Amino acid sequence: MEILIAIICTIVSTLGGVLIYFVQRHFKRMEKYTEASDDRRTKKDLLVLRTLKSIGDLTVANAISIKQGHCNGEIDKAKKEFESVEKELDAFILESAVKKVNRGGK
Repeated sequence: MEILIAIICTIVSTLGGVLIYFVQRHFKRMEKYTEASDDRRTKKDLLVLRTLKSIGDLTVANAISIKQGHCNGEIDKAKKEFESVEKELDAFILESAVKKVNRGGK
């Protein structure tokens, strides 16, 4: 009877250890995913803010040119900046979508 109790205790202890191992592994994976997600969210937010700023610059340059009655170099500069940021944001969104599809929507 004592041998049976010892065997049962050994099995329970082993199963407990295995369970703890898998739980720790799960939390480590989740932590890594969360950190990567935070980095991507930060990058996305920065790109959105840059896009808003470039739109504001373009709007101001447009208003100045309308007030002066002729185009100036400000519009060209603001337009180039907007197009640059727009391309970068589009590339980021495309990359994010591909990564999400490859992860299975997680």
